[in-house]
Parts: sequence; structure tokens; C-alpha cells
Amino acid sequence: MNGSLWLWMALALFLFWGVGVYNRLMRMRSRGVAALRSVSKHMRQYAQLVDFHSSHAAKGELRSVDPSQNITYPEWTQLLETLQVLDQALKDAKGEPLAIQSVARVGEAFEATQHLWQHWYDQPADLAGPAVPESMRQQWDAATRKVQTARAGLNQILTTYNEAIEQYPARLLAGLIGFKPAGLM
Repeated sequence: MNGSLWLWMALALFLFWGVGVYNRLMRMRSRGVAALRSVSKHMRQYAQLVDFHSSHAAKGELRSVDPSQNITYPEWTQLLETLQVLDQALKDAKGEPLAIQSVARVGEAFEATQHLWQHWYDQPADLAGPAVPESMRQQWDAATRKVQTARAGLNQILTTYNEAIEQYPARLLAGLIGFKPAGLM
């Protein structure tokens, strides 16, 4: 009887520990998913910004479009294409949140967008004015600061989550109940 009591106590202790580990990892995972949504929200501001300025470009208010011939400059077209890739990466990451490859693709698409933007931004002004209007530069920079802050927070949360999964003895249980390491951006 005494041995049976100890066995039940050990099983109860293991069960409570397992539930505690599961709840902790779920909370951390939920924080990671919420942080990814925040990054996504801030990254979508780029598309809104470009849409807004596209409407002005169509009216001939920006250098990026020649309204008389309806020709879009290559830089503008490349930026639009890069933003579409970023948007698709964000959709994919939403479909499989925190998966290593999907989060990495978002990071790569963001870096490509920033690189293209910086290249366009650094072009010298010509007779028509700067390649990028000052108001768009300011809005883009504000969005970038928000993205960088949200991205750093996401990476910190996911690093903590990955460390929690790898801690012994939690890693024994984490693998059994389906927790996988998250990708960093």
C-alpha cells in the first residue's frame, strides 16, 4: 500500500509538471504568434504607403511615373513586385506561424524590400526633383522604425521560446506534444 501511494504521488507530480510545461510553452508560443501579427501589421504599412503614393503618381505628382506615356519607372515596378513578395511571405507565415522557413522568408523579403528602397532613396535628384518625395521618405522611415522594434521583440520572444523547448527536462515532453523550434526573422 505504501508503494502504491508513492507511485500515485509520483504520477500526480509528473502530470502536474507536464501540464505546467505545456501551459508555459503554449503561453510563449501565443506571445510569439501575437508578436508575428504585430510585425505583419507594421510591414503592411509599406503596401498602404505605396498604394497612396501610386494614386499620386498616376496623377503625375511623383517622378516615378510619366503620366503622358503611362510608363512606370523600373524602380517603382521593382518596389511593387518586392512588396508583393513580402505580402505573400506574410500570408504564408500566417498559415504556418513560427515555422522556421516561413518566418525566415518574411525576414528575407523584408531585407530585399529595404535594400531596394535604400537604393531608390539614395538616387540623386534630377530636374523633376528627388526620386522619392520627402513625405514618403518620412512615412517609410516611421514604418521602418516600427517594424524594426516589432521584429526585435519577435526575435527575443522566439529565442526565449526556443530556449524553453530545449531545456532539460522540458525538451523530453516538448517533442512528444508537438512543440517545434520557431524561426527567427
